[in-house]
Amino acid sequence: MDRLRLEIEPVIQSAERIQQEILRSLPGHQGLPKLAAGVANAARTAKEVSRRIERPFGVHRLPVVFLAIALVLFVWWMYSEFFSVARLTIALPDRDAQELRTRVTRERRLQFRPVVVRGSREASEMVANGKVDLAFVQGGLPIPAQLPRLESKLPETILWFLRDTVPDTSSIHRILTSLSGEGSHSVCQEFLKAWKIDKQVEFQHDWKRLTDEDEYVIPPEIDAVFVVKDLSDDQTLRASERLANAGFRLVSPNLGARASHYEYLKPDEIPAGYLRSNPAYPPGPIATYSVVTYLVARETLTPRLLAVAARLIEGQPPSLSAGSFSATIGEASDIFQGVEALMGILINIVLAFLALLGVETLAYRKQFHELNSLVSLISMHQSSKDVLGLTDPERRRNNLLYLGLCSDLLGLISSISGYYTQQNSSLLFNNLPEIIHQRCDGLKINIQLKILHAMVNAPSMETEPTSTTAPAPSVSPGPVASVPVVQ
Repeated sequence: MDRLRLEIEPVIQSAERIQQEILRSLPGHQGLPKLAAGVANAARTAKEVSRRIERPFGVHRLPVVFLAIALVLFVWWMYSEFFSVARLTIALPDRDAQELRTRVTRERRLQFRPVVVRGSREASEMVANGKVDLAFVQGGLPIPAQLPRLESKLPETILWFLRDTVPDTSSIHRILTSLSGEGSHSVCQEFLKAWKIDKQVEFQHDWKRLTDEDEYVIPPEIDAVFVVKDLSDDQTLRASERLANAGFRLVSPNLGARASHYEYLKPDEIPAGYLRSNPAYPPGPIATYSVVTYLVARETLTPRLLAVAARLIEGQPPSLSAGSFSATIGEASDIFQGVEALMGILINIVLAFLALLGVETLAYRKQFHELNSLVSLISMHQSSKDVLGLTDPERRRNNLLYLGLCSDLLGLISSISGYYTQQNSSLLFNNLPEIIHQRCDGLKINIQLKILHAMVNAPSMETEPTSTTAPAPSVSPGPVASVPVVQ
């Protein structure tokens, strides 16, 4: 079955019919026809408003559209914060790429796609151009100032080897190092400038051959070797042993007070026997420097993703105590702050939705004020049409007809208010339609009571000659064909 719905056309027709009935049956009453015409105009206005509501754009759609958009954004925020799997590209050498894969295999919230590069300089250029999301860049290389970065907790150490036949740094003429223009080469150039021997030194970039090729022989013209490497890496340990067997000693690359000029340098020490235990190499502790490695992100990467990536890349394997949870005051505060933020978002959405409902109500306030004014005018007009005590049949008939027509107009006004609510259900959230219904119902009850008074014998309210013998006239409802029944 089709849903029962109010139609506004019968309301308009009824109002016009009542107006014609007033002009025909009560020609002496000028106010009531205007009231009937006002009710008919209010019904036509409701029809026009209903036509505007059917348009795809309008003020009445703002609350629903806002609520839909807010809920979609809230669900998207919840998904991105707690359920989404972020995929990031990171530029790093092949050895570091293999290590990265083993570190993040257990993580479900973040996935990395390594992009193998030759060195830190190429990685820095790729992240600056937005070709990758993250990159490891060794200190000493230029990093654009606008790129966010985090200092890695896994720095690399400077290894400075001198051939046994070279007495000191001033006698160096040829240095073996890593790739040209990359981290080790760039840091070495800074050290040579600080030692003021950069004009006399040439470079040979054969460190990769030293670590990978067993048949590689260090040329006799090599006076020193300078690299920045991870001391725990097997290739670094193997190359150090080959250098020790080839007659190179590990010495301190001391810069003195100049070391404070380089923010990426931090004092460090290589213990005795750290690179080889038997025989011990180096034979004694060597003062050196560690070089900071930065995790650099593209400019548009969010700080949360940068922090998560850094924690995963530099994190340690989980321990047995990692599964236990013992809430501290700080952790409990963080939890409550998170709950408060979540509830604040929901409350703000609800308040904004209610505020938009209030804005929508303003669009209907004029129409409801018109209906309210019509109810007030009908109340004023019917207040002088009492029938209790009237003996003039003509006046009784006119008053009864007047009251019945007023009751009919009130019913039409209530129908118009219900029609507005039917066309726009959001009006149920305010009390404007309810006020109209309550006023119409209360006034209709008052009118019905007045009509019932026509059945009551009462002393005459008209000025008549008093008579002690004349019987009281009987009360007749007059020629009114039908009297509204109190329901």
